[in-house]
Amino acid sequence: MARRPVRVAYALELGDAIADLSRSAGLSEAMPVHGNVQWTPEKLLAACLLMSWHEGQTLNSRFEHVRELLGAIFSGWKAPTSYTGYATALAGKVRLLVTRVRSVLQTRLQRLAGDRWRIAGWVVFAADGSRFESPRTQANEKGLGCAGKKRTAPQIFHTTLLHLGTNSIWDFRCGPGTDSERRHLEHMAADLPPGSLVTADGGFLGYELCQKLTAQGIAFLLRVGGNITLLAEQTGSRIQQDGERIWLWPQGHSAAPPCVLRLLRLKRSSREIYLVTNVLEPSRLTPTQAAEIYRRRWGIEVTYRSVKQTLNRSTWLSRTPSTVLAEHQGTLLGFWILQVISLKELSRQKIDPRAWSPARARDACRRALRHMFSSGAHRQLTWRQQLAQSVRDGYLRMRPKQARAWPHKKHDPPIQSPRIVKLTLSQRERGQRLLKAA
Repeated sequence: MARRPVRVAYALELGDAIADLSRSAGLSEAMPVHGNVQWTPEKLLAACLLMSWHEGQTLNSRFEHVRELLGAIFSGWKAPTSYTGYATALAGKVRLLVTRVRSVLQTRLQRLAGDRWRIAGWVVFAADGSRFESPRTQANEKGLGCAGKKRTAPQIFHTTLLHLGTNSIWDFRCGPGTDSERRHLEHMAADLPPGSLVTADGGFLGYELCQKLTAQGIAFLLRVGGNITLLAEQTGSRIQQDGERIWLWPQGHSAAPPCVLRLLRLKRSSREIYLVTNVLEPSRLTPTQAAEIYRRRWGIEVTYRSVKQTLNRSTWLSRTPSTVLAEHQGTLLGFWILQVISLKELSRQKIDPRAWSPARARDACRRALRHMFSSGAHRQLTWRQQLAQSVRDGYLRMRPKQARAWPHKKHDPPIQSPRIVKLTLSQRERGQRLLKAA
């Protein structure tokens, strides 16, 4: 029996993966189209993935190649020649597309996680936000806004939830550069599974968010810095080994009950970091477990680096707010799908999902797109076989990783310890009454 050329296997494997996702997400039922519509939900999803993985430096160069690839994946279909038509169709349907595919990816990720689904009895997620720049057009400046430092370009603000057991994306939200990561987290928290714990840096700590997460039954472990004032029974004394119970009760919320938290002080090399949690019982979350969970939070920074540097998507190219948001969401969805498909192939080899290499998975995808029309490549690995080998190397660094001095290197001051103020008798009595009434 003749061996099938790899270029044929590339098209079949990509087509099968796209059809499976489309069918599982019920895109045809959720997004019905007229008979003369060219960009059906399945074809939009396919174009979205290929555009996110493509190595082209401009949107037109990516689309010109992608439409040829779509003709190979969907046999007999001739993709429209206009990138503008594709961008307009994607902008109108990308939100529903992401919503439908998200639930499928979350279900598959939970199944793939296995015994890594929980850490110390919790389903742990890391939350963090980041900004992506876009072209400085009048439409983008008006619709997206310029947040952050002066003279910055119009931006997209993006917040991600990362499942720390597998270091895989669990959910994300995005909006104009003036959006809030706390509001994004509030929206995502409503869909978290039971027994979830969210860890994040100090930018997320706020009275309203802490109260809402606690009311929803979501545990959290957040870093706290010198910009936060906490109320405690005693001040100046050393924090107990299992943590001290404190109140987060800003003056602007004095009519509402205080937020009761536990303050942990952990040593990290020569510095001390302070964490607060609404898990008040030390037996459910020990300081050792809290330190390990917060240490793993670094995986979300690596995820952002993979999108911005590995995929070379730190700046978007679209020139209107709606198409910028569509390009952003389509790219993040493409990266997420690539991650889940790769983890499935790694699980078949019984490889730790945290060993996944985004760079090698990127190379496998771009190699497939580049050689789909090549002939004579019979001895190469198929696309899925290459994804099964997309793992990091075993290089062990022998010396500390320290960048050399350069003009733009950041020298941010270390985060200070929180201000701890002693509770007055009147504050204690009023707070206890409000807590009892609540």
